[in-house]
Amino acid sequence: MNLTITDLSELPLPAAVFDDEDGIIAKTPEWTGATTGAIAFPVRRNRLVIATGTVHPQCETILAKLLDAIDNASLFVSGEQRLRVSMLAASLRIVAGRQVLSKGTSHDVMEYAKAGISARTSLAVTIDAGQNTPIVAPEVIALVLVQFASNAERHAQATEVYLTQSEHTFSVLWRGALGAKEFTISRQRSGRERWGLGFARIAADTLGGVVYPPYDREDGFVVSTLELGLEQLALPIAAIRQGHVVKASRAWDEETNMLPGYDVNIEPKLLACVRAAYMSPGDIAVTDGWWSRSAGDLVWIAIPPDDILDRARDVLQGIAHERALWDGIPEPARSRVFALDSLLDALLGHPLPRVSGEVWNKHIRELGAAFGLTMDIPEFPGMGAVDPRIVAFLASEFGDKFEIEGENLYLHVRPDMLNDPFVQVFVEPQDNALRLS
Repeated sequence: MNLTITDLSELPLPAAVFDDEDGIIAKTPEWTGATTGAIAFPVRRNRLVIATGTVHPQCETILAKLLDAIDNASLFVSGEQRLRVSMLAASLRIVAGRQVLSKGTSHDVMEYAKAGISARTSLAVTIDAGQNTPIVAPEVIALVLVQFASNAERHAQATEVYLTQSEHTFSVLWRGALGAKEFTISRQRSGRERWGLGFARIAADTLGGVVYPPYDREDGFVVSTLELGLEQLALPIAAIRQGHVVKASRAWDEETNMLPGYDVNIEPKLLACVRAAYMSPGDIAVTDGWWSRSAGDLVWIAIPPDDILDRARDVLQGIAHERALWDGIPEPARSRVFALDSLLDALLGHPLPRVSGEVWNKHIRELGAAFGLTMDIPEFPGMGAVDPRIVAFLASEFGDKFEIEGENLYLHVRPDMLNDPFVQVFVEPQDNALRLS
């Protein structure tokens, strides 16, 4: 799909296209700048940047610390475990909308993938690596292959997989038959059920590639493939004229199966988008998650990327889904990841995990030593409190002292930390202590 400068300026998104020297080629009327949370899509030598709404500052603060904590955890392990943690850290940055610019080779991809597959599955792995070529973000590419392999074991009962690579194409093969089966991998969190293949699509979009659904090969193998280097626009957009789709991105075809020539009257949601656009000419209209704009004789429709809150939820789901990749990291890195994961989850509406007073007293001193706490840690007399892994982390970040009042436990904040943005996520300005019971 080729887009003109006029087309780009009419897209129903707050967006701008930048050249390789950061000059703006085109922008839509709603574009006000690339604030934190913006998502970039490669388009040949350029990039399309989309602002995904108002940034949630508290969410962004904790999310950034969580990503850094997983990144830093790789420093405490070695060998295959370091490969696994590095793979998870880079991949979660992609999910969160960050850029990953690490460099490596196609053979590095195979080493990362083998380490990940051995942690996630019991599959035997055979590698047929082609010519060793330079590659960007080898850790992220590898985790896509891990998803392919894991699905082969889980859904096709495969016992062995083959990893192959040729130029910019990476594949996972296994013996068997796929049969008639449909695979839906939505780009929006609300439209997908499984994390693994959803991540694979996000990664492919970010790296300028495409994920091909598994297919039966004539020689008795099933193949899943990631192809890079295509640099096609990975944003689902379509142009409607006189009631029909007249042009669309490949991403739109993948998401909707409404290819050029499609009659909008067949799909109620598409028809509703077109009507909403005509109701407010020139402005963006939002219909059930799809955005549209009428411009001249065209109506543009886009499926926007997830905002920072949904991407944060995807990060949390990814940490749970890929637990096997980080489960072996030592303290205090392990509890730091757990604590930040729990705090981000709480910010998104879930309660902090709690334990009984007996369990809290049993573990808090060991954790305090791991985090290097020098403050006195009291014996807690209450029925229950916030998980000691979270408490030890918070105390190491900004704690001054613990205080017991009856059956209540408080953590006082160091005076020099009261204005820290991270502290202000949890402590009201008029207070200097955080209740933990």
